[in-house]
Amino acid sequence: MSPPPWLQTPLARVAAMRERLPHALLVQGPRGWGEEQVANALALDLLRLAPQTNAAEVAHPDLRWLEAENGSIKVDAVRGITEFLTQTPQLAGRKVAVVQDAERMNPNAANALLKTLEEPPPESFLALTSGAAERLLPTVRSRCQRIDVAPGETPQVLAWLRERGVDGQLAGLLAVEYGGAPFLVLAAAQRDQKPLWPQLAEAGRDASAAYDLAEQRWDDDLADLLSRWWRIVHWLMRHGDAGRERLLGFAVELSKIRQAALLNSGLNRAVQLQRLLLMWCEVWSRLPSGAEPKW
Repeated sequence: MSPPPWLQTPLARVAAMRERLPHALLVQGPRGWGEEQVANALALDLLRLAPQTNAAEVAHPDLRWLEAENGSIKVDAVRGITEFLTQTPQLAGRKVAVVQDAERMNPNAANALLKTLEEPPPESFLALTSGAAERLLPTVRSRCQRIDVAPGETPQVLAWLRERGVDGQLAGLLAVEYGGAPFLVLAAAQRDQKPLWPQLAEAGRDASAAYDLAEQRWDDDLADLLSRWWRIVHWLMRHGDAGRERLLGFAVELSKIRQAALLNSGLNRAVQLQRLLLMWCEVWSRLPSGAEPKW
């Protein structure tokens, strides 16, 4: 299957660099637009693996794919990557390592990786992907050649999602929650994730439904849930004047609780969700009837 239109340029740039590939690449862009897919294509090409393979799941002696664990990448994991890159290639003639969501490296991990970037082992290649490259150490960024992934046009994205069997209405609702990022929308649809808006609309009309929704959402990742909710509120602020001041205050509260959820694993999720949903009932009363976010 051909790559999405918005990935053709970065993939072409990577292909053009094949004969003079730098030691390290930073594939960056808004999260969910295909940074990992570009790194995946590059790893498959360098190791001469079959297209459409998921490099993150391949057992290959010359490949390592590192992802965050519990939201962060720690120094021991990065040291494992740096040690791997110093080893002699077994099959492909080169060692390839990919660090996904590299901005999740803690300071010690980033400094450990920096040593490898400054003195790269021979026949080794490192790709970093990031949806928030500004959070990387400037010294890490400066030692990588950059490949930018830019968002596609809305019609392209919706057509691409329809080709993969995602219902148009569902795609439109989930796209608002995920900032239009097509790979995040596709992943949500494939795991049968329900969009938030219909449930928020019901909760806004009925306080008892708000309590029910709080109970249903206890198993969700709270920071992710609040990020999706925040994007819905932001959409409402951009597409209407009614209740904008109250929406703005509610968006600030969502951001505060999301930040607390990221920093405090012991946060009482149930209480926070119930409180936010009761606040939402007040916000809802100021919204125009028939409002529905659509990408």
